[in-house]
Amino acid sequence: MKRLHKWLKTYFIPHEENEYKPHFLRHRSVLMIFFVVIIIELGFLVQVFLVFDKTKFLAAVLPGVLTSLTNEERAENNAPPLVQNDLLTRAAQLKAEDMATRQYFAHTSPDGKSPWYWFNQVNYRYSLAGENLAVNFFESEDVARAWMNSPTHRANIVKKDYTEIGIGVANGIFEGRNTVFVAQLFGKPAIVAPTEAPKKTPVVPSQPTPAIPPPVATPPTVATPTPIATQILGEEVDSPTTVKENTAKKSTIVLSVEKALTSPRQSVAYAYGGMALLIILSLLLAFFIKFEIQHPLIILRGVALFSVVILLLFANIKMSHLETRVPTSDITGNVIEILSP
Repeated sequence: MKRLHKWLKTYFIPHEENEYKPHFLRHRSVLMIFFVVIIIELGFLVQVFLVFDKTKFLAAVLPGVLTSLTNEERAENNAPPLVQNDLLTRAAQLKAEDMATRQYFAHTSPDGKSPWYWFNQVNYRYSLAGENLAVNFFESEDVARAWMNSPTHRANIVKKDYTEIGIGVANGIFEGRNTVFVAQLFGKPAIVAPTEAPKKTPVVPSQPTPAIPPPVATPPTVATPTPIATQILGEEVDSPTTVKENTAKKSTIVLSVEKALTSPRQSVAYAYGGMALLIILSLLLAFFIKFEIQHPLIILRGVALFSVVILLLFANIKMSHLETRVPTSDITGNVIEILSP
């Protein structure tokens, strides 16, 4: 504890032992911080313009992250968590790929395929189903925020009747821009009513007419009907043909890392915001604790470093700002929630 106190005093508090020059704002420390900023910025640019655009990383990680974000919203609204379903995931992937390939964004495709067409393609039998779509987003938080800001999409996310979910992601072009299409499908499997095998009416052989015996002393014989074995019919419930994903729950650490990787702008904003606050704090301490003893270079370095961090923060926000689209009445007239016929 004493060592930490001494370190904090040396790096942030101007006093005689550090010549009233806090080490945090000295030349060496500022260069190290600037180097860290450059590493963070390069990582951000590589993630956005290389990993997201040129690899399938987003398609591999985003569905799990969006499922987690969806379940977080459901938990806040007292709805049970959704389970990922392989059939729904396949149907969602087919829908996302169809939009990406044919460059449209709507619940109904240009040739009239409704959302329920994709459920049927994978033989997912449902009693209740829904579809959410998104395009033109930059990170996972953008998608979740856009859906929650849309009343109809939010209704799908927090609907307590749904039990399963599937998410598909595909890269494509929309309105002349490279982008990522997301299809999120919800479902409640249909339970087929029990069917009973047709009952067979037992056939009882008719009793033969006793033959008239000749007039002898032997008594007449009567034919006894052969007993019919009793048949008990069982009931068989045709369970829905769904396959649930049998994967272990991801740890909190793994999920947090995936969220950070699919939300690079937010992650970098947190990092830069923390740095900016730390720099401001060090400047205030350096300026006011010993107001009568000032070192212009110390203040200048702090101001310059703060300016660089803030400039990069706003540049990243400006560069990565996209208006996430979700289907509205002017894009499609289809309702995104329906009971199966």
